[in-house]
Amino acid sequence: MIRTAGIIIILIAATFLAGCMSTPSGGGEFAEGSIAAHYEYRADWSPGFGCYEKVSGYAFNAGNMTVDNVRLNFNLVNTETGTIRDSRSVFLGTLATGVSRTFESDLDGECLPEYRIEASILR
Repeated sequence: MIRTAGIIIILIAATFLAGCMSTPSGGGEFAEGSIAAHYEYRADWSPGFGCYEKVSGYAFNAGNMTVDNVRLNFNLVNTETGTIRDSRSVFLGTLATGVSRTFESDLDGECLPEYRIEASILR
């Protein structure tokens, strides 16, 4: 009896978490002026956070002048409804000419909906 209940609980948990893991991964590139960035994202799960999207990548200054106060903004958007579920800003600081900097951030999602990431550069 206890063994059957344990198996049922494991199957229910696996079914629930499958929605989080089925969210497509992706990425993209975006630019504003001389600052350009490349990012990738994927769905992940942890006991503390639940389902979330992990965004990582790099930004670089392709121009010929130093740019101060570079900030990247990421929105986690529900693909079905178009609503923003979570937003995060990543502060990169000053980027001199030819300098690149890596970044990583987590966006809080839910396990069943599918999401996409929309990104922009704020200065």
